[in-house]
Amino acid sequence: MSILDRYHIKHFALKTIVISVDLAENEKYEEAMPRAKCIIFDGVKDHVVPHIAEKDTANEMWKALKKLYQQTSVQRKMLPENQLRSYQMQKGEKIDVFLSGLKEIRDQLSSIGATLDRELMVRTALNAVSEN
Repeated sequence: MSILDRYHIKHFALKTIVISVDLAENEKYEEAMPRAKCIIFDGVKDHVVPHIAEKDTANEMWKALKKLYQQTSVQRKMLPENQLRSYQMQKGEKIDVFLSGLKEIRDQLSSIGATLDRELMVRTALNAVSEN
């Protein structure tokens, strides 16, 4: 929000904009809306992009983000928690690929408000590493 505010386009995310009949206002809208959408895209993690990619306006994107991050249902939390518990390094898998996958699960949990301490992540990683 602070970046949108810096460019004076925060209002595009916070409210539905009515397109003006004034040509100059429409030109401002046509120039600012893509910028606002790009700023929002740049501010989210890769796993969040599919939730906002098909939205037409910055306001729709912002509403989708609010819905995504404000929901903390048990079901949304269960899948990544189960993935974390069962996550294993595959035979022949490179350590950076393995850790990237583990980080992705952590990010999913973080996006729904779950906090994982560093010790748990280290234990999970060490227990899941394959010797091959």
